[in-house]
Amino acid sequence: MTKTTKLLIAGYHGFGNCGDEAILQAMVKNIRALPVDLEITALSKKPDFTKTEYNVNSVQRFDLFGVLGAILKSDVVLSGGGTLLQDGTSTRSLLYYLSIIKTAKLFGKRVMVYANGIGPVNGARNRKLVKKVLTGVDVITLREKLSEADLRSIGVTRDDVTVTADPAFTLESADDVRASEIFADENIPLESRKMVGVSVRAWNKAKYGDDFVVKLAKTCDTLAKQGKTIVLLPMEYPRDLEISQKLIDNMQEKAYIFKKRYNPSEILGLVGCFDLMISMRLHTLIFAAVKNVPMLGIIYDPKVEYYLRELDMPEAGDVRTKRLNSDEIAAKAVDVFKNMDAYKQKLKTRADIMSEKARENDKILLELIKKNEK
Repeated sequence: MTKTTKLLIAGYHGFGNCGDEAILQAMVKNIRALPVDLEITALSKKPDFTKTEYNVNSVQRFDLFGVLGAILKSDVVLSGGGTLLQDGTSTRSLLYYLSIIKTAKLFGKRVMVYANGIGPVNGARNRKLVKKVLTGVDVITLREKLSEADLRSIGVTRDDVTVTADPAFTLESADDVRASEIFADENIPLESRKMVGVSVRAWNKAKYGDDFVVKLAKTCDTLAKQGKTIVLLPMEYPRDLEISQKLIDNMQEKAYIFKKRYNPSEILGLVGCFDLMISMRLHTLIFAAVKNVPMLGIIYDPKVEYYLRELDMPEAGDVRTKRLNSDEIAAKAVDVFKNMDAYKQKLKTRADIMSEKARENDKILLELIKKNEK
């Protein structure tokens, strides 16, 4: 009789962030494709939503006894993906994920840190905790080389750490028919003229506050005057709606915005309708890479800078250190449209490499599951 391996996924799910939901959707799809019998459970802020959306078991992440029970029932615990082990958000968040790993190991479970981003971890006590806990896990894969450097600086010296890529590179897209339906439902013209998708997020650590919104609005006006259709694409619903609307309010020309919540596959399909993606959001950039849509990335975090470099795509400024330059961004956009074929060819080559790296996460997981079955 074939043994069913019970898998628990602990990540930042059920909060309405499309990037994190894309990671979970891709993980579940890829894990289910493995040649083993699996039962998947995911921790979530909204377990009913997660259960329905991804057809997995789900447990309320803030239910202490529910989480403990899920760990006890599991054979393998996955911490990831996404940037979970960091104290930039809060020490409480870091301790939450470390406690799940520690508890799992305490009860003899196999633990994989799956496609994680690591850092920043600034507190001396926090760094010691991360080092201690991660030294005891079974497998570590990281989604960026930057995370490997952070891990080494913390003092994790194990030689079996593998740098892979974000699972969202393997996400399946909604088809063109569904994308067209969404455009029509939102009263956004899906025209033959060139379309520019724009994805922004609120970021209170930007050096000059929300000045980046004003500057980007000016860029969008310039592109609109050149005949481009500007469409705002919120990635975290409803949080990104407000700042997206603020950008439109600062524009003189006509622009559009998707106002409803869509699942990751649908948003991936929408991104595929654009000719250029201008984005702060990491996963909008990843979605653009998957759909071979050239991009300009606005850097607010090292992970965005890293993936722009890996994909060999241009940046549109860095809000951590300076003001955006509207004219420079518009000029870079013009260059993309002028040399579209070259950008697409370069992007496809790089995106294919990232997709292959992302699939390594599941190959390594399969090896861990087979070890557990022995």
